[in-house]
Amino acid sequence: MKLQGQGKLICDMYSHIKAFEVKLALLLEQVKKHNFIHLPATQNLSAENPAVPFPAEKCVEALEMLKAQFGVRFRKLHVNAKEIRLFQNPFVADIDEAQPSYQFELAELQNCDVLKDAFKPNSLIDFYAALPNDTYPNIKKHAMKMSTLFGSTYICEQTFSRMKLLKTPMRSRLTDEHLHHCLRLAVTRMEPDIQLLTSQMQAHSSH
Repeated sequence: MKLQGQGKLICDMYSHIKAFEVKLALLLEQVKKHNFIHLPATQNLSAENPAVPFPAEKCVEALEMLKAQFGVRFRKLHVNAKEIRLFQNPFVADIDEAQPSYQFELAELQNCDVLKDAFKPNSLIDFYAALPNDTYPNIKKHAMKMSTLFGSTYICEQTFSRMKLLKTPMRSRLTDEHLHHCLRLAVTRMEPDIQLLTSQMQAHSSH
């Protein structure tokens, strides 16, 4: 459930995945020892029917299968863990282990007190957008790459839903280009500055 929703950054998603993997490993070891402290329904069932043994072996098998499938599904995230961590907090990144293109920029960044004070993990996009492009071009490019990764399918699902509403039989003359513009307007979070746009237009004089 934590992987769903709007505005999810890849670093936040990765944190939830790592936490779940730790919980899953802990749960597996506890079930092997017939410890159901984190499975209240199972614990209550065993207490109500102590004469009926709980099939712990089947539970362990199911948990091991889940753990294996989970590892396969998200293995690419673990491969790119250092890049995700660099995006999440560049001030704690190990300069020696970073790519050469980032090392000098990280050294500059980690020793800038002004940027340290401006850094807030809950507004990463704003922080990277404010970085001077001439001083941190590679770090900004890396941040752009990380921030545009699809952490969830929310945007895709939202776009398909809006397209279904737009492409109706009543709009038979809707071109692909027009549909593209309509979809961008439908799913964007940007708000147009109407006053600025109208001020740049020349009004028609009355006759």
